[in-house]
Amino acid sequence: MLDKAKEHLRLSKTSYLQHLKFAVVAGVELILVGFASIIHGFIPNLFQSTAAMKVIDLYHKRLINHPNPFYQEYILRHKKRLDNIKKLG
Repeated sequence: MLDKAKEHLRLSKTSYLQHLKFAVVAGVELILVGFASIIHGFIPNLFQSTAAMKVIDLYHKRLINHPNPFYQEYILRHKKRLDNIKKLG
């Protein structure tokens, strides 16, 4: 398990403390945004863009140019799926 954690940090080109800080902050933000999204579901005029904007922010802040090749491959596969859907419809 420790080897997998070390490999994840190596591929992500980050230290344990940098990873910990980002993961904890992002996790708390996502929990709060999750509550905002639930409230928005019941009361559509509240938190209208909160969830979407946070997801976009996190994507651009950390994932779009993430050094881990697994994430880059996943993003590319997802983009190809979206491109194929656009072609169909």
